[in-house]
Amino acid sequence: MVQFVLTSMLIYLAMAMDLPSWALRAIDKIRRGFIWKGRKEARGGHCLLAWPKVTRPVELGGLGISNLQQLGWALRMRWLWLQKTEPDKPWTFIPIQVHQSVKSFFSMAVVTQVGNGTNTLFWTDRWLHGQSLDMMVPHLFGAISSRAKRRTVHEAMTDRRWVSDIRGALTVNVLIEYLGLWDLLLDVELQAELEDSHTWRFSASGVVKSVGAQDRRTTTTKLVALAGNGAGVFAQALYGGEREEDERGREIRDN
Repeated sequence: MVQFVLTSMLIYLAMAMDLPSWALRAIDKIRRGFIWKGRKEARGGHCLLAWPKVTRPVELGGLGISNLQQLGWALRMRWLWLQKTEPDKPWTFIPIQVHQSVKSFFSMAVVTQVGNGTNTLFWTDRWLHGQSLDMMVPHLFGAISSRAKRRTVHEAMTDRRWVSDIRGALTVNVLIEYLGLWDLLLDVELQAELEDSHTWRFSASGVVKSVGAQDRRTTTTKLVALAGNGAGVFAQALYGGEREEDERGREIRDN
């Protein structure tokens, strides 16, 4: 009931907005009550597991109850995918409000095969040998003007415009990375008649489908394992404070 009724009631709301922390706490309080006592509220002594453990995937020793914050992040990640793969939709120009960790995971999860380069960001999308340039040449990326970092591959490659976008200090590291990137780009040829192709790494089909319960758990697990610093807040949400809550729970039960 908790997972398939109480949690499911929030799906459409979570797709559209980032619920404030006070609302998440209030909803979790109701969900805890139904899990442990079958009613709206339950005292701390009734809770047999710390809430972070309850919201772990079953394969990680939890009960598989969705973490509401992570559920919302997973649902709204689909908007980023649709914005990337269907750029002609009228709503794609509306700014999408998602957590920075979601953006970090999305940029890591999508790999692009460049065609004409009009729908791929030159510096931040993973299009050159499956990597993004901001990770391949970090010192050079730091010397690029903020506005130029939004250039598409087509814009940057036209007349080698990416070279004129370098504005910062030409340190030794910047020069070394510049020369290396120049050599890599010599092999790149855009194809005017072919659209860019984007692939979702964590799906056999290569696309983001509607996110079911199992997909949400898998996405969260892989995000913590693979996204590195970009997923730090996810890892904190999964495991942060867990030991402290476990100790507090034991003290309540002992008393």
